Amino acid sequence: MEVELLVSKDLLFTKIALFENKKLVEYFLEPKHCGGVVGNIFLGKVNKILPGVDCAFINIGLDRDGFLYEGDMRRFLESEGSNKKEIKHPLSSLQSGQEILVQVTKEQIGQKGPRLTSLISLPGNYLVYMPQINKIGASRKIPENERSRLKETLSELKRDFSGGFIARTAAEEASKEELALEMQSLAELWSLISLKKENCTAPSILHQELDLPLKVVREILIKTKGELITDDNELAEKIGASLEGINGHNIKIKLWKNESGLFENYKVEEELEKALRPKTPLPSGGCIVIQPTEALVAIDVNSGRFVEKKSLEETAFKTNLEAAEEIVRLLRLRNLGGIIVIDFIDMTDKNHREQILHKLQEHLKVDKAKTRILKISEFGLVEMTRKRTHKPLDKIYYYTCPCCEGKGKVTAPWRIVNSIFKQLRNTSPYKKYLVKVSSYVKRFLEDNAEILSLPPNIVFEEVRTKDPARFEITRLDEKTRSEIVRS
Repeated sequence: MEVELLVSKDLLFTKIALFENKKLVEYFLEPKHCGGVVGNIFLGKVNKILPGVDCAFINIGLDRDGFLYEGDMRRFLESEGSNKKEIKHPLSSLQSGQEILVQVTKEQIGQKGPRLTSLISLPGNYLVYMPQINKIGASRKIPENERSRLKETLSELKRDFSGGFIARTAAEEASKEELALEMQSLAELWSLISLKKENCTAPSILHQELDLPLKVVREILIKTKGELITDDNELAEKIGASLEGINGHNIKIKLWKNESGLFENYKVEEELEKALRPKTPLPSGGCIVIQPTEALVAIDVNSGRFVEKKSLEETAFKTNLEAAEEIVRLLRLRNLGGIIVIDFIDMTDKNHREQILHKLQEHLKVDKAKTRILKISEFGLVEMTRKRTHKPLDKIYYYTCPCCEGKGKVTAPWRIVNSIFKQLRNTSPYKKYLVKVSSYVKRFLEDNAEILSLPPNIVFEEVRTKDPARFEITRLDEKTRSEIVRS
């Protein structure tokens, strides 16, 4: 698979675009003045405990408290070897004002603060260090023989370290010396964090994750061995230095020097605009319709103008095959998460349904977000979940409309006219009034002038406004009224 990672900086943001086989599949955006908080470790202070929702709110020094679910505490307490009966209600061990070590696992989204865990993990290039548990593991994406080798190597090296280590996908074929060096580095980092904890008061940040470009290189590029292209010379040198001493020497770093912008040349913005449209066309002529809500994403697959000559079943099958690949790409690109329901075109052939499900699962393997998928139903529905750690793309690119307040609809013109007449009832019929309205309302008044029987003392004037429901009533003198009428 051909992988290209584009990194660019402008006045406000660091922007990253990931291309696989010439297709845009992921996009990251980070403000220059403040990085993301996922992975950061804080010494927090318990602000509020709500047993009714199995959650505690922790002040970590941000504008909104983070929330720590009881389940995230239980995993930590179980890993410490506590008796399960003793930890039936871990929240009971917390007290308001208590200091607690936490790590951010999910960024703040909307009005919801960042999600926290008390089970700390420190990711490296090859390994994830979990200092609070005694465990050795390896990624399931690594072949079985290599997994066994890595576990044996880590078990042998672990004698010199406390805590547990998990080999990442990038650790495949890593040497014993490389693993030992990273284990030492991560253990030293944990010692530094522990030292900071003893010498500061809550709320305080103890550890900050890598900058977004370095983090994405570590998470994506090292294990895929692709090409990084950036228009920032300083960033290229920084990434190059971070890759020294690891198997990242196969990663090509290219400095973009063309007059045309890097993202403009790859048409990233155009691709993002297309991805954010409700309807996405498929190569055959079918389409995908995506409707996200607060906690659920509904995806509908339509055959559109595509008609297979053989049969309706073949039409549905071929359209669904194309849709399975495109749906995964859009889930990654738009960073959609929560419960996802996909309505594939109905297929009567059981073998076809199984092939579609298998195709969807195959494409989801390249998605680094955790996913869980259920079997396709008789109605062609697939239910799945996808973990989301960052804001969805549409929440970054678009804000709630101040006119319709997110409804996506405008008030009907007859309701606006009714509101105008209600206000005019309290005015004198012997005085003149000017009503400024949008073209939307003015057109309705003109089309229904005979039915409405507009009062002679009222003059309607069309004004330019972004809000079609907005109007303004002012009193007129006779001279002003005559000038408006003549114009």
